Amino acid sequence: MLALQLQQQLKNLNELQASLEEEKRCLTEKDFSAFNDILFNKQKLLQNIANTDKQISTEKNLTIISKDDQLSQAKESLENQLRDCQKLNAINGRLVELNMKSNKHLMQLMTQATGKNSVTYNQKGLLKGGQLLGKNIQA
Repeated sequence: MLALQLQQQLKNLNELQASLEEEKRCLTEKDFSAFNDILFNKQKLLQNIANTDKQISTEKNLTIISKDDQLSQAKESLENQLRDCQKLNAINGRLVELNMKSNKHLMQLMTQATGKNSVTYNQKGLLKGGQLLGKNIQA
């Protein structure tokens, strides 16, 4: 039973890693059409992993695992797989931050570009904001 739970957990972690890799692809290629589905799937996988971990991590099971070489190796494999997933998730988090900064910068540029219509220059060529409703606008 415990061996099956460890195998199921490994399967869950493999699916999570595949999901994280697909998430990374979407973020790097800015392909957000499937991004929401990936996030939903990732959330389900994380819940499954947490539930399975809760079942495996009883004191009795941990004692059995520590005494059995095969189960100890399976546990070590799971921990390595989990570390790989955590690294990939951290990379994806950084990509999200970079995308957010890029979008913020783009919004600032667009705001500045639309605001240029209300800007004029004084006699010295310096920027001077024009006043609305025809008051004191000089060009």
